[in-house]
Amino acid sequence: MNPHGIPYLRFIVPFVAGLAFGAWLDTPLSHLDCGLMIGAALGALLAVQKFAYRLRWVFGAYMHLLLLGFGYFHIVQYKETRLPKHFAPQIQACHYFLGTVYEAPSKGTKMKVPLRVEAIGSSPDSFQAAMGNVMLFLDLSNFSDSIRYGDRLGFQATVCPTEPPKNPYAFDYARYLHFQNIHYQAFVKPDSIFQLSRGNGWLLWQKAYESRERLLGLLQKYFPSTDEYAVASALLVGYTDDLSDDLRTAYAETGSMHALAVSGTHIGMLYVGLMFMIARLRLRGRTGRLLETALVLSAIWAFTFLTGATASVLRASVMFSVYMLGKAFWREASAWNVLPASAFILLMYNPFLLFNVGFQLSYAAVAGMVFFYPRFYKMFPPLSAWLDEPLKVLLIGVSAQLGTLPLSLFYFNQFPVYFWLAGWVVVFVGAVFLWGGAMLVVLDVVSQMLADGLGVLLYQMLLWMNKIIFFIQGIPGGVVRNVWTADWVVFALYACLAFLGAALATRRGKWLGVFAGIMIVLGVYRTRMVLGKQTQQTTVVYYLNKARLMDFFDGDHVVALSDTLSKKQEHFAALANRTARGMREQVGVFYADSAVHKFPNLLIDLPFVQFFNQRMLLLDDVRWATAGNPRPIAVDVLVLSKSPRITIAQCRARFPFKQLVFEASNAAAQIKRWREECEKQGWPYHDVRTQGAWIYPGKR
Repeated sequence: MNPHGIPYLRFIVPFVAGLAFGAWLDTPLSHLDCGLMIGAALGALLAVQKFAYRLRWVFGAYMHLLLLGFGYFHIVQYKETRLPKHFAPQIQACHYFLGTVYEAPSKGTKMKVPLRVEAIGSSPDSFQAAMGNVMLFLDLSNFSDSIRYGDRLGFQATVCPTEPPKNPYAFDYARYLHFQNIHYQAFVKPDSIFQLSRGNGWLLWQKAYESRERLLGLLQKYFPSTDEYAVASALLVGYTDDLSDDLRTAYAETGSMHALAVSGTHIGMLYVGLMFMIARLRLRGRTGRLLETALVLSAIWAFTFLTGATASVLRASVMFSVYMLGKAFWREASAWNVLPASAFILLMYNPFLLFNVGFQLSYAAVAGMVFFYPRFYKMFPPLSAWLDEPLKVLLIGVSAQLGTLPLSLFYFNQFPVYFWLAGWVVVFVGAVFLWGGAMLVVLDVVSQMLADGLGVLLYQMLLWMNKIIFFIQGIPGGVVRNVWTADWVVFALYACLAFLGAALATRRGKWLGVFAGIMIVLGVYRTRMVLGKQTQQTTVVYYLNKARLMDFFDGDHVVALSDTLSKKQEHFAALANRTARGMREQVGVFYADSAVHKFPNLLIDLPFVQFFNQRMLLLDDVRWATAGNPRPIAVDVLVLSKSPRITIAQCRARFPFKQLVFEASNAAAQIKRWREECEKQGWPYHDVRTQGAWIYPGKR
């Protein structure tokens, strides 16, 4: 691979480094814009100069520095809070807002509506022009279901900055919204929001979202059962809001989740089918190549907007468009130029895409396929066609998994062992359903009888695919779970893949030796980390609104003390921390259970808990502090929950403590009174509602 033939790969490295540095520092540098303009003009002059051979690196180094600075400037200025009329300075005094929905709302336990604010006011008749983005959370209702892209809304609510997670290692929704360029949120009551008008967005996007709604309605007609409709809408339209938790888990644990989002896989299938049909036209010469490119790009972008132009399919469409244009004008477009060129275009449009998980996984998967697939394929002898095609599917899946492995471990903490088995199913069904779904759309207009027949066939196909996916999920040892990966380990693993790739490409053993050396270092680190977790003695009081959950970590064994919670509630609060701390075995105890529970190093006899040498009192009933023997009982930690009507002075007189913990199940007003009393007397406390989970010892 000649580095001079892949300029975009060389240029995108400093640009991405500048973006990453700017996102980390997040500080505007004075006069950087002027410096970049002068630097660009100087770069243009240097480009036409002739340098001595020994100084040939000067221009390249200068351009790399310029791209680094431009990347930094681009991402720092892109942040919406730096808009000249952002509403942040007036947010405390204003509770009335007007704005336009600038993306399609998404639905979960609440309806999430991204709104671009246009005016704010302290009263309905005092609106002033303002700018900024806010995420609205609405209860599910007929009104919230009716909200569409381009709707102009007015609402009354308290808008506040997004908050970081309050439980250790939990999903950082504030960071996720930050890279959606949203930094404020509001929970809006049903009677405090109203619709002013419709159709205020871009006409092209409006038509795209309307097309998606029509396709979803058509799929509901032919796929009556919930799971099959959810998979059909995900495969054809990229709409995943209706996927059940069990279905998501099954596809995730079999490594097939990529099939449930219209993305590069679908665009690739569309491209292959289009090229097969266009090949029948026998187009020749430069004119033929241009016509072929125009036909393919028209079909790809028509599909993109018909399916709602989701972020994943837009990325894939840009990637294939750059490839097709390169092929049209230069015949052979190198994939190592196409990938960074398309990424450069997307990052120019939105630099925050660099931190989008889908963006990272897409490019990592394609890079893995481009590099590893041809080398793996050459290792096999020639096979017959009926064996060769399944082999290609297998090797493509393995190559993509290699490319995404470090990111998958980092983001999802698991590895699907049978991804190769599920891959054969979802690739075949996905390809058939993509073209079958397109035919269904046409036949629904042309012939209802044929459409009904095709709908039954496609429905049965999805029904059996779901059954097979659930079967593969149930095979023992199908998922390696609870793999906690530090961020630096991700870079180390990609370094390993790079050296493994160098060994395959050059057939030199030294690269294999470097690969083995890094793996040994990672193995030693992993061993030390696991051994360290075997001796942990950690107590965690989690943040859980209006509910209680505590974990006692004794090595890799965990005893969870909680209210009756759903599995989803418990996992949302505690799973990430349990995974990070190396949990291997868990036992649950409920507050409602009055029995005495004995474990090695832990005794639970509510309201008292003894964990190693730590004595705790879990007080949620005022009678425990006022009834019985008035003799004081000293404790190390006093945990208050469920808002008992008691003062801290009364607690201290009955149970002298070293540390107070206020759980999030307490009312905010009660916690405020307790905090004021503690601050007046100088008593140590931890408020889980505002400070996040309490951890002892205090390591996170």
